[in-house]
Amino acid sequence: MHGVYLIDGTPHHFGLVPSVLRAEEKGVLRAKGTFTSGISYGDVTLHETATGWVVELNENFRHDGSPDPWVAFGSDGFRRDGIIGQLQHNDGKQRYQVGPRLNPREMNEIYIWCVQHNTSLGRARLTWQE
Repeated sequence: MHGVYLIDGTPHHFGLVPSVLRAEEKGVLRAKGTFTSGISYGDVTLHETATGWVVELNENFRHDGSPDPWVAFGSDGFRRDGIIGQLQHNDGKQRYQVGPRLNPREMNEIYIWCVQHNTSLGRARLTWQE
């Protein structure tokens, strides 16, 4: 799915894609991190698959709840063009396919971001495994 979303009254185009992935598409672990700030906790991993990149919030992921939470990449700070999908659940394992317009190798953080209030709800610094 591709979308245009209004943020602060300005339209933004995100290369969103369906987040439903088969288990066999886990791919190769490329990076991992732990949410250490905000109201989100737990681990996140980044996998490279045959069909592209996947961000996975692991089973120990917890978000204390907020309006309008989204999953996004950052590079030494949040990037609006790094938004990959709306948070599916406040806890547990969930996966997000990264759209083709993003290059995860240029990123070093994963955010849970409140678009409505333009603020971080959690940040995980990525450690690359290569």
